[in-house]
Amino acid sequence: MDAEVEHIENDVENDIRTPTVLPNEVENPSITVSGNDEEDVPAEVGSSDQEGNAELPEELPREKDGDIELHGVSSTTRENIEVKVSEVNEQPHTREEAVDSEISSGEDRGPHRPETPQTKTTTPALVVEEASGADPADGDHIGHGDYTRLHQELWDERGRALQRSIRLQATLTEYLRRSAEEAARPEKVQEAEPLQEYETCMSVLTALRRRLDTELDTVPRQAELLRSEAQEQLAKVGPPSSSQVENEWRALTELKRDVAVAALSRSLGKHGAQEKAAAALAAEQLRQDRLIKARTGLILLRARTDRLEAELREADQRDRDPLRLWFTELQAARLKQKRHVEKQSEESLKLQKKISSDLELLSNVKEKLYWSQAEVQAKRQQLADVEAAVATKRDLLTRTKQARDSLHRDNQRLKEGRGLLGNRVLLQDFEDAVDAVDHLEEQLQNLKSRRAEIVFSGGRSKNPETN
Repeated sequence: MDAEVEHIENDVENDIRTPTVLPNEVENPSITVSGNDEEDVPAEVGSSDQEGNAELPEELPREKDGDIELHGVSSTTRENIEVKVSEVNEQPHTREEAVDSEISSGEDRGPHRPETPQTKTTTPALVVEEASGADPADGDHIGHGDYTRLHQELWDERGRALQRSIRLQATLTEYLRRSAEEAARPEKVQEAEPLQEYETCMSVLTALRRRLDTELDTVPRQAELLRSEAQEQLAKVGPPSSSQVENEWRALTELKRDVAVAALSRSLGKHGAQEKAAAALAAEQLRQDRLIKARTGLILLRARTDRLEAELREADQRDRDPLRLWFTELQAARLKQKRHVEKQSEESLKLQKKISSDLELLSNVKEKLYWSQAEVQAKRQQLADVEAAVATKRDLLTRTKQARDSLHRDNQRLKEGRGLLGNRVLLQDFEDAVDAVDHLEEQLQNLKSRRAEIVFSGGRSKNPETN
C-alpha cells in the first residue's frame, strides 16, 4: 500500500509541471520563413532561425534540488518530502521539467519585458527592406505590430499558466505536508480508518490529475488559436504595393510643400515661397531617385556577389581532392548517423523507463491482488467457522426446544391433576361459596328455631281457650 501511494505521489509530482513554451514565431517576431516569405528572405535567415529555435530548449535552466520550500512543516516531515523530491529530480530532465525550472528562475529575474524595435539588432530581413526603399517608420513593417501583440498575448497566457502551476504546486505541497503529518502519527491512529484515508487521498489525486489534464488540453489549443489569428491578419494585410508607396510619398511631398510655403510666405511672399519650395522638393526628389537607383544597384551587386560566391564554392568543391571530398561527405554522414543513434538511444531510454514504471505498477497490483486473495481466504475460513458454530448452536437450540416442550407437557399434566389448588381465583370463589352456604344454613337454623318457638307459643295459646 505504501509503495503504491509513493508511486502515485511521484506521478503527480511529474505531471504537476505544466509545459508552457512560447511558439518559435514569438522568439524572432521580425523574421518569418513560411509560405511566400521564403522567396524574399535569404537562406541565411531561415537557417539562423532554425538554429535559434533548435538551441532554444538547451538555453532553458534546469531545476535544482531544494527549489520547493515548505513552510509550517516539521523537520522530519521536510526530510521525507525532500527525499521524495530528490527521487523525482534524479530522473532525466524533460521539456516539462525545463519549463518548470524556468518558472522558479523567472521569479528571481523579475518580469520579462518583450523586445522593442529599438532593442532588437538589425536582421537580414530589415536589410532587404532598407535596400528596397521601404521605410519601417511608415507603419508598413511586415506584421511587426501583429507579432508584438501576439507576443504580448502569449506572454500573458504564459503568466496565467505559471500562476496556475504555482497554485497546483502549493496544493501538492499542502497534500504532501498533510500526508507526512498523518504518517508521523502513532500506528494506532493510522490503523483506525485506513480505507477512508486511502479513499480520501485517491480522490484528491484524481481531482488534481483531472484539473491538470484540463489545463494541459486548454493551453496548446489557445496558443494554436492565437497563432492562426495572427497568420490570418498577416495574410489580410500583406506587403505594401508600389502604388500605395507612391501615393503615400506623394501625400508626404504635398504636406512638405504646404508646410514650406506656410513658413516662407511671410518673408518671401507666396509666389517666392512656392518657387523655393518647388526647387527644394525637386532637389529632394532628385536625391531620392539617385538613392533608389543606388540601392537598386547595391541589391543587384549583392545578388551577383552571392551568385558568384556560390559558383566559386561549387568550383572549389569540384576542384578539391576527391579523397578529401569523400572524407567530408563520410564525416557528415557519420555525424548524421551519430545524431540518429543518440535519438534512438533517448527513445530506448524513455521506453525502458516506461517499462520499468509499468513493471513497478504491475508488481504493486500483483501484491495488492495477493493480499486481497489472502484476505478473501481468511474471510472464507471465518465464514466456515461461523457456519459450523451456527450448525452447533442450531442443534443445541433444537434439543432445548424439545426439552421445553416436554417440560411444558409435564407442567400441563401436573396442573390438570392439581385441580383447584392450581387456580387461586377458583379457590377463592369456592371459599366464598362455602362461606355463603354456611351463612345460609345458619340463617335456616335460626328461622327453624324461631318457627318452632312461634309454633310452640301458638299451641299454648290455643289450649287455654279450649279449656
